[in-house]
Amino acid sequence: MTTGNERGAAGDRLRGEATQVLDEVVELISGIAAAQIHQRQLTATVSVEGERITVVADASGAVDRIEFADDIDELSYGQLARSTVRAAQQAAEQVRDRADELLAPLRSLHARLPKLSDLVDWLPPQDELPPPPRALLTPPDERDPRPDPVPGHDDPETVELIELQQQRALLYAVGAAEGGRVTVAVNADGVMIDLRLSGNVGDLDYDELAEVIVECSRVAVAAVARKVAALYGTGRDDRPHYEGPAAMVAELNLLRDQLR
Repeated sequence: MTTGNERGAAGDRLRGEATQVLDEVVELISGIAAAQIHQRQLTATVSVEGERITVVADASGAVDRIEFADDIDELSYGQLARSTVRAAQQAAEQVRDRADELLAPLRSLHARLPKLSDLVDWLPPQDELPPPPRALLTPPDERDPRPDPVPGHDDPETVELIELQQQRALLYAVGAAEGGRVTVAVNADGVMIDLRLSGNVGDLDYDELAEVIVECSRVAVAAVARKVAALYGTGRDDRPHYEGPAAMVAELNLLRDQLR
């Protein structure tokens, strides 16, 4: 027979374990919030074509600034467009790598916590999901519009998530200016994947052209963000919505204090 002392000890042990988990969750959420602050300040700069073209990517990987050197006129508009896209993608990759470095210290802590699928009933186990495909970097007219077939799964929620990930990888949006003489396409991550300059952009000086390209990119980024939101907005509307990190930490601290 279990004595009162044994039950009390078991209860104390459970409260201690729950408090430890909450401590780690608070640490993880606080760490993620701090990393997000630093991540928003990240930029990356890449120069190509003998530093004739310099592209600065912001924290999201989108183009923030473009600078053309004085001797940029040695390149054709086709070369300028292709090299600008290449520099933009390299800068976006550098930002992504730096963001991963910011999150690296949190990964070991995350591994010790319960999996999200253990806490949210509609989420499939993480090990049943293939890694989400990266947003395509190929121009829209050079890609296969058909996504890869979804691997066989019995769980419809798993199939739905995989299909959404595949559809997201294919998303893109286009921004245009100067009567369509300058068009920029970006993928679902906001990374430039195509730049088209018509033959009659010669009336723009190169500083003006750089500004127009950046503006087109921003228009495209806003458009693709709406597409991504619409894609995931088609899912189940009974899924919970979570508050920001500060509110979550405050609630977790209150729960932790109640357990002590």
